[in-house]
Amino acid sequence: LAKAGFYFNPVPNSKDNVVCFLCNKSMEGWDPQDDPFEEHVKHSPDCAWAICYCSIRNINEDQLPFNWDDKDKLPTSKKMEDARIKTFGTWWPHAGKKGWVGTVKKMAKAGFIYSPTIGSLDNVTCQYCGVGLEGWEQKDDPM
Repeated sequence: LAKAGFYFNPVPNSKDNVVCFLCNKSMEGWDPQDDPFEEHVKHSPDCAWAICYCSIRNINEDQLPFNWDDKDKLPTSKKMEDARIKTFGTWWPHAGKKGWVGTVKKMAKAGFIYSPTIGSLDNVTCQYCGVGLEGWEQKDDPM
């Protein structure tokens, strides 16, 4: 569930309630056969995490097949780039810093989603190969 973007948020009438960290979609009533990635895309198709991560997870997990004919899922598609931008929200620690090359827009254009960790608030991950980069400096160019 966590990899699909959800955190556990039980409420009195729904002990299995989860919420997406990005789109705030609340989901409950999970069955053992439910795939959280598929459910996220199905119930929140406009969520940037559902678009960027859940809808293409088979690339990241070496599962086949991936439909490369779906132009919206290609790295250069406007839909994917816009979704990657949304993963940064207002959290990118270098946003608005004078002279910084690694802007949110450039990070997203290079294929990165924002994926901070406890030890690194500027960690980004390529949504296609899974490589993460951190420790960005002022002149670092993500392209």
